[in-house]
Amino acid sequence: MNREGMTMNRHFFIAVPLPSDIKAALNEKCEKMKIDFHFKRWVHQEDYHITLAFLGHADEEQLQAVMDEARENLLNVLPFELTIQGFKTFGRKEYPRILWVDLLESQQLNVVQEIVYQDCMKVGFELDKKPFVPHITVARKWDEACGKIPSEALMEENFQLPKFLVEEVVLYESKIEKTPKYYKKAVIRLDGQ
Repeated sequence: MNREGMTMNRHFFIAVPLPSDIKAALNEKCEKMKIDFHFKRWVHQEDYHITLAFLGHADEEQLQAVMDEARENLLNVLPFELTIQGFKTFGRKEYPRILWVDLLESQQLNVVQEIVYQDCMKVGFELDKKPFVPHITVARKWDEACGKIPSEALMEENFQLPKFLVEEVVLYESKIEKTPKYYKKAVIRLDGQ
């Protein structure tokens, strides 16, 4: 641990978890895709989530402060539904960095992300300023030795899973040396009370 009480091999983020049945269905789809889509690393199904704010390294006081703020500011937020709608990529079109799952537009999710983002900024976190693109990362680093990604096949892989209910926001700790990598550190229930 360094002088400020932060461990440099740990990082934290706040996210929306996925229900077990949605993780399983998504993982089943990804397992079938591995034949034609040559990414170097596929995300473990227990690590599927929707990031609201990446915090990086943090000390316990800062983590407690942001969770206290978020708990108070999410007090009146009710559970809401989200729907997965298909695959997309980040990075170069032919050799993408990330394969991710898209979600139907959700005003409620945008509101929750904005609350969490503002709470993080208020307690001193320096966050990415890029616009929020809600997504679930499922694979990383296209293997360029296998040629270009079959974009037309990716379009055919689009699908929709049943709606799922978002009932909590979670502070995760990342342990990159383990599989799965992400562990719940704190939970905020969305119950409107």
